Amino acid sequence: MDGEYLSDINPTFPHRRQGAEPDRLNRHLRELGIDPAADDHIENAIPAALAIASRITNVVLTPEHLRRPILGAAIPGAY
Repeated sequence: MDGEYLSDINPTFPHRRQGAEPDRLNRHLRELGIDPAADDHIENAIPAALAIASRITNVVLTPEHLRRPILGAAIPGAY
């Protein structure tokens, strides 16, 4: 937000959060039944990741979105 890195979460290991506001997504985690303080490992984190993305963007994402072709391009020298 405004150039600041607020929150980063690895859905497989939700207790490993980073950023200026690492606890910013905790409410969403709890609503999904994930304890952000627990040292848990989530086996299939894709549904949780899609649910969190949907909640913060107000865009409903489904596994079918991941199966569609993704348009993109490599820009030489951009690395």
